[in-house]
Amino acid sequence: MALPYNLLLIGWSGLVLLTLTFIKKSHALQAERQPLVTIGCLLLLLPWLIQARGNPGVWGLLAALILWLWLLLQSFGPQQKQWILSAIFVLAICQCAISIIQVFFPALAVRWFEFDWLRNHGRPYGIFQQVNLLASFLATGLGCGFLLLMRETRRRYTSVLIAGLGLLAFCLTLSQSRAGAIGAGSIVAILIVIQGWKSPRRIVIAIAAMAFCVAAGWYITHHVQIWVNGQPYLLAREYGTSTHERWHILTISWQMILQKPWFGWGYGTFEYQFSRYVLAHPELPYTYSSIVTHPHNELIYAWFQGGITAVTGVVTLFFGWMVMVIRAMRRSRLAVGYTMLIVPLLVHLNLEYPFYQSFIHLALFIVLLRLGCAEIAQPETRAALYPARVGYVVSGMALLAFSVTGLYANRQLTTLERNGFSGFPVPAPWYFASQFERADFDAMVARLIRYNQSRDESELDRFMQQAQRWSLRHNDKNVWLSMMMIARYRGETEQALQMQALYRRLFPLQQ
Repeated sequence: MALPYNLLLIGWSGLVLLTLTFIKKSHALQAERQPLVTIGCLLLLLPWLIQARGNPGVWGLLAALILWLWLLLQSFGPQQKQWILSAIFVLAICQCAISIIQVFFPALAVRWFEFDWLRNHGRPYGIFQQVNLLASFLATGLGCGFLLLMRETRRRYTSVLIAGLGLLAFCLTLSQSRAGAIGAGSIVAILIVIQGWKSPRRIVIAIAAMAFCVAAGWYITHHVQIWVNGQPYLLAREYGTSTHERWHILTISWQMILQKPWFGWGYGTFEYQFSRYVLAHPELPYTYSSIVTHPHNELIYAWFQGGITAVTGVVTLFFGWMVMVIRAMRRSRLAVGYTMLIVPLLVHLNLEYPFYQSFIHLALFIVLLRLGCAEIAQPETRAALYPARVGYVVSGMALLAFSVTGLYANRQLTTLERNGFSGFPVPAPWYFASQFERADFDAMVARLIRYNQSRDESELDRFMQQAQRWSLRHNDKNVWLSMMMIARYRGETEQALQMQALYRRLFPLQQ
């Protein structure tokens, strides 16, 4: 929630919440009640809320729950649903334009998007700062576009949709994301099985166009060299090592869960606890060589952090979705198609942790889940609406205030970072808290810089206190180096040697 694009979406969500809450409706279509989904959200939220101190992500989940409850009260007719699918499809196409710049125009990409081609091996991430986030967004857009194609009868719009689907398939191939590829392939196959028989000619043309674009993308990644800083590079990546490593991480995470199945290891502690567990068990078939921040599976991650309550929430959510699918089967093929549009994001959840990284993906998931709900007519009464409207107005104002505060703090911190932390305020202003761990890390760096200028020993004391708290959650090479240097400077030889021994094991590739 500290990233600008997430903050912008949070602010936009607040504005939408405020605006649409006051739209008057005499008789509105509302969604069928979804008790399993709501109960699942509450179960997932409960253990996280208990540990809310130091774990700001819980407020994102709370905002998502409010958004879900609000959407259940809104009207979504066939035309509105088509507009939403079209908007998602167009936004995915916009990400394709950014991706093409990032892949084929490295100099322009670094100037416009601060995209480091070499560090990312040429794999685009759009606005999302992470390749798989882009890929699952493109796969979701592709699913929305494919469903639109199945319902479209006008030739001009059909051609536009097919061209857009081809572009999405091309950029997905450039990203070389397995999560994106599996998600896209799954949703296309599911939609064809559900209702592809109605328009076989259009489907065949669309599949052929996407297959051609995939082949073109594959050829470019494996045979076309991109020139960066005067040197040629290929985009192709290797998967074998990553696959084996992820499997070992999953199995070790499962062993750790079995040790604390009921209450979990705590939110925000995976990076620290996993590294210490692996180092304490050298017999495990895994060599710790890089920082591991998550187990690459949302179900395992929820259980690891929040225990049995959190994983029960995830399972309840899944069964709530299955109930929606079964109900849709009784209505129409199109209704089933709407319930399936979250499949690319579900695939991503089983291979990564997208909702922890992108509020856009979380909001997209909630909106698509809402589109899969059946619409029923319910008269709205003023007495019933008043308390709900007050709650949504307060929530909308809170989202908007948080967004504005976070964006302002983001700008201030960015300016301080680019100026070498000159003039970093002490104490830090209250609004820096909206940037969470980034603000804490910057404060630590600023203390070291102030010490170099003033030689005030108290700055080192405060740094060591902050750094020790930081190191109980994160394995940061630079923080460890600074702590060891300070310990040696103070003559704390035994502590410095202990830290150095652990440092060599935590960062074996950084010697």
